[in-house]
Amino acid sequence: MTSSSLSLAYPDTYKDSYKIAQFFLGFMFLFSGITEFKANRKSIAIINFSVSLLTFFVSIFTLVVRTR
Repeated sequence: MTSSSLSLAYPDTYKDSYKIAQFFLGFMFLFSGITEFKANRKSIAIINFSVSLLTFFVSIFTLVVRTR
């Protein structure tokens, strides 16, 4: 959260920190989905897994694609 906030507040100083923060945000949703799945809350777990996949896809896509 701190890294994301800093990259939004100071875009010139923290240019690439949002990419790393987004990658770790995907891990957070993944572990939250595993926890919810173990607690038998499967609908919330599926939502967390899908958000995690989307976040990983976007973070990997932004790391691979070169921006100007």
